[in-house]
Amino acid sequence: MKIFSGEWVTNLLNQVGMKKDEAIKSRMVSRRIRAAQQKIEGRTPGSLDARSAANWLEKNCPELEATS
Repeated sequence: MKIFSGEWVTNLLNQVGMKKDEAIKSRMVSRRIRAAQQKIEGRTPGSLDARSAANWLEKNCPELEATS
């Protein structure tokens, strides 16, 4: 979440009582995350295989700080 939305969203979710491992079920949030993913994919010249989304970011976008 931090990469796509910033620290303030993480803080807000913590304030409303959400846990890190709790799923966010919202079409609006899903669309925004997908749009951000597509934007990052568009800036990536190649695509290396990865085991997870975080691993993909580490391999393909080293300039981004991948945090969980």
